[in-house]
Amino acid sequence: MLITLGVIGVVAALTLPSVIQKYQHKVLASQLKKAASIHSQAMLQTKNSLGVADFKKTFVEYDKANNSFPYRELLIDEYNKIMKVAGKCTYTISPRNYNNTNDAYMDIGATAKPKYLAPDGSCFQLVLNAGTIGITVDVNGANKRPNKLGHDIFLFYVDDNDFLVPMKTTNNLTQDEVDALPNRDPSSGASASQIAGVEQRGYPCTTKNNQKGNGMGCAWYALQDICPDDPTKKYWECLP
Repeated sequence: MLITLGVIGVVAALTLPSVIQKYQHKVLASQLKKAASIHSQAMLQTKNSLGVADFKKTFVEYDKANNSFPYRELLIDEYNKIMKVAGKCTYTISPRNYNNTNDAYMDIGATAKPKYLAPDGSCFQLVLNAGTIGITVDVNGANKRPNKLGHDIFLFYVDDNDFLVPMKTTNNLTQDEVDALPNRDPSSGASASQIAGVEQRGYPCTTKNNQKGNGMGCAWYALQDICPDDPTKKYWECLP
């Protein structure tokens, strides 16, 4: 009897972590689908409420003389009102990139630490810069694990047809390709913005490099349940 119980205990110890992980991934997948629906509807309501033709074109208009986006606050305030902001999200745990090789960083219509609390406990933030209107969503809220890009933190953006769509990678670079890019090395004299651009090049979602923005392009793959590094596998089964 003791031997049988011991065998059962060993088998449980070996299989339980995998079962728990699969359950957690199912929860995150469900939360992402919910977030995609909520924010798509909120963006549509925002467009209708503001009544602006050529929505994206209007709001990404940049005033060089005043070094600003004239209508940015109008857009953010209206979106937050429609989302019924319930408070602020404060991160005490720094989010990590997709494959946990670097602290996360995004600034092209994005932020790795969305600061507004939604009624369902998720965090979000509309960011307008670099000619992009983006929505970053942390589907399970600040400081809840895994707290990584492409795991529970995802990016959506307004496309040229004024629809909110999930961000998708344009080019997954290898580490050697990233290291060979100009301005990769801070000692080269590159500015902070130039270095940040390299960290986000290609809107990556891959296990193959340590870009701080690695995970920016994961939302599309996650919603389609396609592994970015191996299309024959499912997204939530191949998370690093």
